[in-house]
Amino acid sequence: MIHLEQVCFRRGPSVILDHVTLAFENNRRTALIGRSGSGKSTLLRLINRLLEPTSGQIRFGQQPIDSVHPLELRRSIGFVSQHLGLFPHWTARQQIARFHQHSQGVEELAASFGLAPQHLDRYPHQLSGGQQQRVAIARALASNPPILLLDEPFSALDPILRRDLQDLILTLDKTIVFVTHDLREALRIGEQLVFLRNGKIAFNGPAPTLAASEDPEIRAYLETLR
Repeated sequence: MIHLEQVCFRRGPSVILDHVTLAFENNRRTALIGRSGSGKSTLLRLINRLLEPTSGQIRFGQQPIDSVHPLELRRSIGFVSQHLGLFPHWTARQQIARFHQHSQGVEELAASFGLAPQHLDRYPHQLSGGQQQRVAIARALASNPPILLLDEPFSALDPILRRDLQDLILTLDKTIVFVTHDLREALRIGEQLVFLRNGKIAFNGPAPTLAASEDPEIRAYLETLR
């Protein structure tokens, strides 16, 4: 389980996260939702130690993550950012193989994400946007990590491809934290839903219970489902 205890993050005078206390349960999908600047992406980067908290503590189980070397920590975490971060001079096969420790072979793992063998020997610029997304997810899962962090990985995709990749995420038996602006996507993927506003938690609970919230901003989001 991932625990955040009174976590704050400031950038200069700006408060990005403000005393956030939160738990992500093992093998459970949690969707983080909220407007731009609410702190969603920052929270993921703190879990992955791409950023360090200004104050507060993050733990995996009983172990504070600042007691773990960042590289060792990241081997247990698959991370897909908004911009994917594929290496432009590596083929898809190299991207996946570099981190591969999975029981499935590279081609078998890639095939499970809809990547044909001929795609694996292409560079990112030779792949479609959807294929690049699949490579990024396969790479994140290549070390078979127990935790997967996804930062709006599908925001630029067409609705059909987006749903296909959502379906893939739903098959994974991992602790997943998924950032999105799309409430429909959050409710489809997330078993737990956390709504952030101005760096604070406005809602935290099972996704179906969001409909009972009287918070005006959450009500506005719910209106988008009509």
